[in-house]
Amino acid sequence: MSDLPNIAIQGESEPAVALALLRIIMESTKEGVEQDRDWILSTYADCLAVVGGAEVSYDEDEETKEG
Repeated sequence: MSDLPNIAIQGESEPAVALALLRIIMESTKEGVEQDRDWILSTYADCLAVVGGAEVSYDEDEETKEG
C-alpha cells in the first residue's frame, strides 16, 4: 500500500474531508488524463454526499456508452 497518495486533511469539516477524497480520486486517475470543470465539481459533490453519509452509485458502463 505504499503507492497510495499521502493526503493531508486541512480541518475536520465534511467539506475538508470531501476535498481530500476528491484529491485521492484525481491522483488515482490515469496518468496524463485531465478532467474538466464539470467532472471535478460533480465528483466533489459526490464526495461531499458520501462524507455526509449518502450512498452514491457509479456505473462504469455509463462512461463507456457516452465516450
